[in-house]
Amino acid sequence: MAKKPTKPKQKAPEPEKKARVHKELDGFEIGVNPLGEITSNYSIEEINKFLGRHVRDKKIVHREGQFGEEAQAKTAAEAARLAREDAENFPLAEGAEEEPEETDEDFMKRTSREAKRKKSADNEADEAAETRRELPE
Repeated sequence: MAKKPTKPKQKAPEPEKKARVHKELDGFEIGVNPLGEITSNYSIEEINKFLGRHVRDKKIVHREGQFGEEAQAKTAAEAARLAREDAENFPLAEGAEEEPEETDEDFMKRTSREAKRKKSADNEADEAAETRRELPE
């Protein structure tokens, strides 16, 4: 004899379970509507305030203030201290002055002149003398 096909038993629909949430978020509900939009009974600003108070941002390594302000100030102070130490440990030679920094425009002029120039100089001394002649005084 052939067996009768059996229908799977239908379970009684379970009442919708409430997720456990932090006591500050009591009553918080979130869902996705048929269009795929996330809907919630809390505003994004309220959620962000809660997360700002309770979740540490992994991208901010040395976080002291809410957004790492104090840590940023300390790193800037540390950089200034290191610059002072370098100036003390490696002073300029006596009588030497700091060279003025070359502007982008001067750099482009110089490199274009060097690219156009034929390599007629046979040794480094002649090449250096030629470059000095081209520099503005």
